[in-house]
Amino acid sequence: MKKITKILIIDDEPQNVVLMREILSYHPEYECRGAMSGLEALDTLKTYSPEIILLDVMMPGLDGYEVCRRIRSQNQHRFCKLIMISGMSMVDDRLKGYDAGADDYLTKPFVEDELLAKLLVYSKLNRMEEVDTLKTMALNILSHETRTPLNGIILGSDLLKGMDNLPEKAKEYIELVRESGLRIQELVEKISRYYSIKDGVHKTLSEGSLFSVISSIIKTLNCFFDKEMVRFEGDENIKFTADWALITEAIGYLVDNSVKNSPESGHVSINCERKGTHIIIQIGDRGAGVEPSMAERVFDGLFTPDLLHHRRGTGLNLAIAKEIIEEHGGRISCKNREGGGTLFDLTLEDQK
Repeated sequence: MKKITKILIIDDEPQNVVLMREILSYHPEYECRGAMSGLEALDTLKTYSPEIILLDVMMPGLDGYEVCRRIRSQNQHRFCKLIMISGMSMVDDRLKGYDAGADDYLTKPFVEDELLAKLLVYSKLNRMEEVDTLKTMALNILSHETRTPLNGIILGSDLLKGMDNLPEKAKEYIELVRESGLRIQELVEKISRYYSIKDGVHKTLSEGSLFSVISSIIKTLNCFFDKEMVRFEGDENIKFTADWALITEAIGYLVDNSVKNSPESGHVSINCERKGTHIIIQIGDRGAGVEPSMAERVFDGLFTPDLLHHRRGTGLNLAIAKEIIEEHGGRISCKNREGGGTLFDLTLEDQK
């Protein structure tokens, strides 16, 4: 059964309301109400929440532009899609409607099929936006509500591990509980971080040394190995303006990903050069490489090619890195290296 889309038709000409209601009566997925003036429409919206509003422009009293502005000022109707309908077809008239907050414009006399096509598109779009907002709200609740119990699980596991005379099997189970808690905690934090960056970030810009940042990342990662796992190959004198906290986060995630995908006998190389205002960074490993069809999708955040047999990892690190790089006017790609392995090729724009 199709979800019902509620529609409010606002027009001071009764025959126009009757006509549109008759057209939609053949489509049971739509529920319609009518209002004969702007004031009546605003009063109706106090108790009725339509997904789509069909709004006439030329009405006595409050015209369509003013009604549109007032509707857009009401938070409870923020997802509502508003289509203006008017006999005025000049570009300036349409622009005035968009400026007032309309999503689309339909010129009288309209074609029935065009009206139905627009209603179909905007009903789908309305639901998508509502679902996305609910996902974000659910994520915020999950992030907040899981923090305390997860801390209890992790801290409790640490305390239990320190107890004397525990059987080895019990210690194994305790460590399993601890690692599971840490994985859930990391996943929730990464998802929250990803969506916060997708929503836009405020950059704090300053001039800094790229080599200094990369050296710090290399030092941190190499301490986990008994060899030089990550190597720097490139210009050590590159300086440019950026948000260095964000750049450090992005490069750190990319290098960490390459390290995890490198064989024990291989190493990760980082090469940097400057071309005008562009800074080019290449991070390569000697792992299994990437399927060509997956080269672009590895940055898609929660994408995994085989959910049924999925073991660990969501691609969130790469997705976060991509968002940060694009916030700096840059771009990133992933491809296979000659001789085997994966190469991340990224370009950053000096922000000064």
